[in-house]
Amino acid sequence: MKKKALAAAILAATTLSAAPAFAAQNPFKDIPKDHWAYDAVSMLAKDGVIDGYGDGQFSGDKLMNRYEMAQIVAKAAEKYGSVQPKDKGAINKLKKEFSAELKDMDFRLTNVESDVQDLKKNQSSFKWYGDARLRFFQNKDNQMVKPNNYWGKSQDGKERQWEKRVRLGIWGNPAKNISVDGRIKYEDTSDYHGGTQWDTTDPNGSNYNTWDGSYRNQSNFKLDKISLFWDNAGTRVAVGRNEFNLGQGGLWWENSMDGAYVSHQFGPKVNIMAGYGDMSAEGWQDDNMYAYFSNTTVKASPATTFTLATLHTNSTLRSYDRAAKGDRWQQIGDNWYNMHDAGAWKDKDYKFNQFALGVNTQLAPKWNLIAEGIYNNIADRDSSGNKLNRKGFWTRLTYGKMDWKKAGTWKIYGEYFALGNASVDSKFWGHRLNVAGGNSKWSGGDNSWGNGDRGWGLAGDVMLAANTNLEVAYYKVNPFDKYGTGTYFRHYDDVALAALTFSF
Repeated sequence: MKKKALAAAILAATTLSAAPAFAAQNPFKDIPKDHWAYDAVSMLAKDGVIDGYGDGQFSGDKLMNRYEMAQIVAKAAEKYGSVQPKDKGAINKLKKEFSAELKDMDFRLTNVESDVQDLKKNQSSFKWYGDARLRFFQNKDNQMVKPNNYWGKSQDGKERQWEKRVRLGIWGNPAKNISVDGRIKYEDTSDYHGGTQWDTTDPNGSNYNTWDGSYRNQSNFKLDKISLFWDNAGTRVAVGRNEFNLGQGGLWWENSMDGAYVSHQFGPKVNIMAGYGDMSAEGWQDDNMYAYFSNTTVKASPATTFTLATLHTNSTLRSYDRAAKGDRWQQIGDNWYNMHDAGAWKDKDYKFNQFALGVNTQLAPKWNLIAEGIYNNIADRDSSGNKLNRKGFWTRLTYGKMDWKKAGTWKIYGEYFALGNASVDSKFWGHRLNVAGGNSKWSGGDNSWGNGDRGWGLAGDVMLAANTNLEVAYYKVNPFDKYGTGTYFRHYDDVALAALTFSF
């Protein structure tokens, strides 16, 4: 009977142009005001079975034709299973009286549905989408405050930068169970000022600008993602440059890997996903970072979801060091050449065997809580014998209800985190946090794991217009240990950001 209700919305557009299916029945014949159908419909309206027709109003003294009455009967029949016995009797009697009109409505709806399907066959399923973002970031690289005789608090300039990004995507459903999702991205960084770290040896570490066409992703277009999906009976297979999330985002969030994954929905509550890929697809050029990953989601209730995520990389990262120089002879044909200015491939320490257990729960209509614990199951010391802090956690409490399509909606949130220096990837930043999670850096052939992060932050989002978002955030960040790991400093410079994002 739902078809009959839908027919009411399209009859006005189809009745005048389509010949009546039942020529003997005049579809616009008025019903006398003393017709018993008025009393039956009035009773149904009084009992709450129907709430009108057309504009939602019903009045027993309004003159109706048989098609208008049939629309009301169709609506009433949808609730047949939940009404009182006397209302069921009235509905049955009305259905019998207006059976010709109801059949005609079905006939017309079938024709319309057929026309719609024909139109769909001749239309492309591919759709464009995209977004653009302008963002200011202060201390994105987690620079530390320079001590004055180890006790003062001075800084010879703050690290800051402007970032611009535009993404353009296309999605389509070219065949049954097959879909494709691709996107290209342009991004660059400008007005970059490096600040000064008290232990830096870089003479350019203090405030400088650069726009050299290549440094810090200047003028860089890249294939952000291209995925081919096969979906059937709750199972999805994805192949290509795939974007996905792990857990609550402490390990991996809205980043891409070259590879494949398989996921399956086990009933309404459990989903399991596993895959393999090259993490360097995100744009970390000259690096190969192969990883196994998995994600399990359990919906414990309509308001609460638990997640268990894993991310396991190879023990080393094969990386090309353009700055490496020295006598390095290579035979090309019959001759030997000194490649001392060409750089060299190096195996860098990049050990991650991460596990993350998280929860996302809607505490109240406007209150949401996210919490996630992270553990990196690797040796407790690096190749130089330095102690590694492998545990971490973060939590976010949100108030508000922001709707990306509604202007004026908003949310605010507070965060607290304590991230050991080897708990998350603070070098390539695959997680969702607004702070790096530490100040890990390359040092020769090894990864200097840095000092980790401990601190808190406050942030807010507001929709200035539909699909137009303004976000601001501020963080106070300290090293995970009281005085850092192998480095004597009390805290990092403050972290702040402001971003204006548009989507279409």
